This record gives sequence, structure tokens and C-alpha cells, in this order.
Amino acid sequence: MRGAQPVVMSPESSNVRVSDSGCSTADCEANDNARSSRTLALLAPSASLTLTLTITTLLAACGGKRPPASAAPRIANALAAALTAAEHTKAPWRCIAADLPEPTATLPKPWKLIGSSLQHDNDKDHELVIGVVADAGGADPKTLAALGRLRAKLDDAHADLVLALGGMGTTQPELEATLGVLAKPSSPVVALPGDLESVAAETAAIAKLGTKNVAVLDGRLVRWIELPDASIALLPGAGSRLRLAAGGDGCAWQADDVLQLYQELAAKPGLRIAALAEAPRDDHGGEPSGEADLAVGPAIDLLVHGPTQPAPSPARSGGRDGTRASVTPGTADAMPRLPETHAPAAGLLTIHGTTWTWKPLVDKS
Repeated sequence: MRGAQPVVMSPESSNVRVSDSGCSTADCEANDNARSSRTLALLAPSASLTLTLTITTLLAACGGKRPPASAAPRIANALAAALTAAEHTKAPWRCIAADLPEPTATLPKPWKLIGSSLQHDNDKDHELVIGVVADAGGADPKTLAALGRLRAKLDDAHADLVLALGGMGTTQPELEATLGVLAKPSSPVVALPGDLESVAAETAAIAKLGTKNVAVLDGRLVRWIELPDASIALLPGAGSRLRLAAGGDGCAWQADDVLQLYQELAAKPGLRIAALAEAPRDDHGGEPSGEADLAVGPAIDLLVHGPTQPAPSPARSGGRDGTRASVTPGTADAMPRLPETHAPAAGLLTIHGTTWTWKPLVDKS
């Protein structure tokens, strides 16, 4: 079940009032027919029957005679209940909330789950290697083959963990295939739902992979990755429903969610890293792209985010300096894209103490 309230509908769509003073037949029918059409357009199929019956009663009550004094409040209450049902049906799932259920999984040592935090128990001298993948775009055979080759590069680098930053597929079979290629017994995968993922489909895919002893964690439920000298905050989903391919079954965040997450992260000791399904606002050749709400807030050290361009970020490094450096793995999709072809890509984030290095990985096959 959903662990938090969905994104709230606009005031216009939920602000439907019924007067108990009566109305003329022509005025009442004109006003209520217009209101009914706008409301019906916002409702999910599961709530539409309730609302249709409610509005039918409302129109009949206003039809030529003054309704009894007690009729309007009853109609208003029924209409409000129908709107509430529609709101819960149509709004995207919340990506961040304190009351989301805790993740569960069988993990290889030294990984363990404590509440909503994935923790690593190794000593501080251990160099931790994280593979980062995004935007496979589905389970086309060419893409799955490319993911397999990129996974082999992660094996060569002895990756301890894989972050999938969304865009890996929409349906359960697609997500089982793409995430299943990335998962290995020695290195779990944390999968953030992005702009493509249906939350229900990803939840089902992760559960199915779990029955096969494949360690894939839901990045909507894992809020933090805690390392000896670094903290990684996770922000799945999109800032607007308009960018969700799954619509109301996608995962959305609000600006206040981001600010609170950044504030919590900024107060952490050691390296402060945010892993984002969407990209922060940036300028590419004079063309701004990315989400402005992700580019503001207190000082943190590194943003690892989903791509706005197919190519991965070039190699670079940094430390606990509050510069909000930004890197992306590019797209893992092997299918041709306009305006130019590209090679499937990923990235390698290595953390040693309070320093980090980034290395792009490109499948040139």
C-alpha cells in the first residue's frame, strides 16, 4: 500500500461548493454542468461512477424546486468524498515521506538495513566503489546486452554497490530484465524510480527478483546510504507529474521535500552526496535543462543524477568542499536516438575517506 499522501490536487479542482439557498433552473444547470465536466475530467475510472451518481443527484435537486434545507449539505459531503477518492487514485505516489514502509532484503555482508538506511560496516580505510546506471529505456535485447557488458566493467572495478537512477523501464517484465542484469550476489542494486517507472510495476519486479535471491532494493524506501566517511541521500522520481510516463502511478516529489533532504544531508559528517533520478538545472550550450529546485539549497559536495544528455560526465574528483559538483552516468539505452547516435554508458563513483573520484564507463562494442 502507499506509505504517504499523494500529491495534492490543485485548489480549483477540489474547490467545489454547493449552496443551500437554492437556484433557478437555468442558472443552476449551467453552473453545475460546467463544474461537473471539469471535475469528471480529473477523476480516475474507479471514482467516476460515484461522482456521476452524486452529480446526477445534485442536478436533480436543483431542477425547478427549492431542495429541502438538509439536502445540499448531504450532496456536498458526497461530492467531497468522491473528490477525495479521485485524488488518491489519480495523484502520483510520494517519493519522500517519513512514514513509508521500511525496505526488506537479504543482503551480502557487510551491507545491512537499519530502518530506511542502507549501511556498510567495513572500516574507514576501505575504498568503496559504486556503479551508477540510468536510462536504459526498457528491455530491448540490444540494451540488455549492453547492460551486461557494462555490468562486466563494474565487476572488473570490484563494485560494492550499484545505483540505478531511474529510466530503466515502465512495466514489471522490463524492470525485472534490466535490474536483473545489474544485480550480483556480491553487490546489491538500489533502484530509484524515475520518469519511466510505474511504482507498482517496480515494486512487483523487485519482489519477484527477491524470490530468486537477487538483492535489489527499492530506492523509494531506502532514503539513505550510510558509509563510514560519507552519506548518500536518495531522491527518486520527478518534480512534475507531466514528466512521468506512468502518470498517477509514477513517483513525484515536491520542492519542500528536496530542501528538507538537502538540509539533513548538509548536517552530516564526511562526504555529502545526493543521488537524484532527475538532473539539477544546468546550461548546455545556452539551452537550460534540468530541474531548478534540485540546484538550490545548503552546501553539499556532490550530486549524482540522471542524464539530460546521452554522454556520461568526464572524469573528475573532489572532497568535502561544499561545491555541489555534478556528475551523470549518461544513458544505458542501446537504441538509436536523435539527433545523434551514442554508445551506452554508465559511471563509477569511488569513495575513499572524505574524497571521491568519478570515472565514465562507455560500451564501445
